[in-house]
Amino acid sequence: MRLRTICLCLFAFCSLLLTGCWDKTELNDVSIATGIAVDPGEEHKYKLTVEAVNSSQFAKQGAEGNAPVTTFSVEGESLSELSDKLNLGLVRKVIYSHTRVVYINQEIANEGILGFLDFLERSGHFRNDFNILVTSGEAADFTRVTYPVQKIPSLKIHQQIKTLVQEWGGDPDVRLNDFIDAIISKGREPVTAMVIIKGDPEKGKSTENNKMMEPDALVSVNGMAVFDDEKMIGTMSLDDVRNYLWTQSLPHTSLTIPCDEEKNRRYMDVRIIRSKSKMSTSYEKGHATLKVKIYGEARLQGAECKHDLSKLDVFQDYEKKLLDHIQSEVTQSIVKVQDEFGLDIYGFGDALNRENPKQFKEVEDNWNKVFTDATVEVDVAMQMLRTGIKSKSFMSELPDEESKEE
Repeated sequence: MRLRTICLCLFAFCSLLLTGCWDKTELNDVSIATGIAVDPGEEHKYKLTVEAVNSSQFAKQGAEGNAPVTTFSVEGESLSELSDKLNLGLVRKVIYSHTRVVYINQEIANEGILGFLDFLERSGHFRNDFNILVTSGEAADFTRVTYPVQKIPSLKIHQQIKTLVQEWGGDPDVRLNDFIDAIISKGREPVTAMVIIKGDPEKGKSTENNKMMEPDALVSVNGMAVFDDEKMIGTMSLDDVRNYLWTQSLPHTSLTIPCDEEKNRRYMDVRIIRSKSKMSTSYEKGHATLKVKIYGEARLQGAECKHDLSKLDVFQDYEKKLLDHIQSEVTQSIVKVQDEFGLDIYGFGDALNRENPKQFKEVEDNWNKVFTDATVEVDVAMQMLRTGIKSKSFMSELPDEESKEE
């Protein structure tokens, strides 16, 4: 009897493993969304545009030279409703797990984006590895601009931004959780990248754009959007974005630094090959001091300066110019944010909260005002490792401009 009971239990357990793929979805029955765009609707609050991959275009056989993606737009009052309403025009069920970019029209960003951020986080349809981008102009246009190398628009911009972050640092590389965490935090405000279309968006929609050496339309990173909680209140230039990223451990970048204070338009080119930063905040007697420590390693990639780098004092002078340049740029950028926005986009408040939660508790409700009035201290310890394959440049052997005039 006991053996029989055990056998029945094993049989019942095994039957659970044989339920089959009851919730399976065949690949041929779905459309994969790689990008979504949110614009103001003409008749409703939102217009949602989805960029869905035309998979037949990427098969070894059967490609017909048609568009690599299909886009479709619907209007409504919430993204949750609209995401399930796309089959008004699309044949297959849309899945969002491979979304790489969410484009947000600047008009929407100015009004506030908290409502649909909640849907993106709560629905479970989206992963946390997509870029959030604010667009200058119609967001839907960015899902339609084709490109020769990467034909799917959102995959192109996703890879473009990933490379930009690694090579130069013009993008804060913000993901959904990063943005939401900054909104929730009382010691930091959200930021995200901005993009524009250079050229004619209408011509960019044509597959002919893929065949041109100089495309009629090209999506380009254009700076950074600054938010006060959920609402966008301003923008920062690409140079200011790079200066912001120095405080966030910018991995690599390239700098052009004047050889001297005279305006003779001679420069040296420096490549930052490793960089880290550490932020700390002190608060005493009602006044905060914001401290940034930047350290790393660099190499000289080019020099128009007429100095012999084989001499130690010249090399040390170049290194000092590098340190002074970074310190000046970062300090000026932080002060500019204090003056123009009065918002802590860096996370100095979070740093104070980690170091001294009791002190931060006293000022958390008024932190942005404390940040605006704070003193800024930037310390740079950057080591220039080498000067390339030559120590002495041929530039040092050329005559000076003054001697030429004589």
